[in-house]
Amino acid sequence: METRKEIVISGYYGSGNLGDEAILEGLLDSLTNRFDRDKIKIVVQSNNPPETRKNHGVEAVDKWNPFKVINAIYRCDLLISGGGGLLQDTTSSVSLWYYLGIIWLAFITRTPVYILGQGIGPLNHRLNKLLVKWTVRYVHGSLVRDASSEQILQNMAPRESKIRQGADLAFLLANKRRESARFFSDKSPAIVAAALRNDISGKMDVVRAVSSGLDLLNKKHGINVVLFSTNPFADRPILHELCNATDARCNIIEVPHLRPSELVEMMKDIDLVIGGRLHAIVFSLLSETPVQGISYDPKMDHLINKINEITGKSTVPLWHPDELINARDYLTNLETTFETRKNRSDSLIRAREKLEKEAQSNLEKALNWLNTELNNE
Repeated sequence: METRKEIVISGYYGSGNLGDEAILEGLLDSLTNRFDRDKIKIVVQSNNPPETRKNHGVEAVDKWNPFKVINAIYRCDLLISGGGGLLQDTTSSVSLWYYLGIIWLAFITRTPVYILGQGIGPLNHRLNKLLVKWTVRYVHGSLVRDASSEQILQNMAPRESKIRQGADLAFLLANKRRESARFFSDKSPAIVAAALRNDISGKMDVVRAVSSGLDLLNKKHGINVVLFSTNPFADRPILHELCNATDARCNIIEVPHLRPSELVEMMKDIDLVIGGRLHAIVFSLLSETPVQGISYDPKMDHLINKINEITGKSTVPLWHPDELINARDYLTNLETTFETRKNRSDSLIRAREKLEKEAQSNLEKALNWLNTELNNE
């Protein structure tokens, strides 16, 4: 009987971040659609292995157990450093070193390594830039989610390296759209949601501006407000601050129990999202819900600029915290975005379809790399 090939996927999984879970879900669906499940075994390194097994139906090992991590990499035929912003030091250098360490373990065991669905950077420290540069030179192939990440790798890696730009793998969830029971029993009045990041720079200015915007919409349009986050455990403090700061009727929605595709379904009932996380923008696009972006990172700027480039207009307004100190222009923009939400939703359909196709076609090329690797004797 032919031995099954083993693929290990490393990433920020099992930590309650629905953005990363969406990336994993899209990647796993693509792998299982491409490869015969009788011929491959997929193992995910997870912060919560039982939850990952339950939600995704794959084998999982504790990412913090060095013996299980080393054993999984030693046994596997291929390592995927997969999805999200793993190779950056804005969160912390320790996080970067951990994910680099996983790749170096694969190098030691002569296991082929592929980077799939990642955004590279920012890299703020010289040592970290050198470590990433040395590492990516020996990676067998890289599929990144934006032009900036592709350029960073092109500058770091030899010219013959396999580097491709794709799109966020969470866009592959568009293939799983389905009709379901409504999450909100009453959609009248309109529902406006805010999904903000707790560690955003200029947090006080962001809370002040957004709460003022919600009060304005409530005064003029009598809206309902819901607050949630694609990383609910990390962002709970800012959601409570925002809820306390607005006079609008406000509910904090707990979403950790939802799968990413279920969150997309929930967002279809929302009229406008104020999005302060990358995957709040992604999920808004998947649900075709109009969105206003408050950026915390260049990767969010890249995505919003790409959407607006596709639609040929400012379909998704983009604001930075330092632009919210004097919030008059922001409030005007928020009201305009709300009042033109139907036209914006129609434009988002075009952007979603294009990004979905990009994600699928470019991942298919990366899967060809894996197929060749797994079939090399």
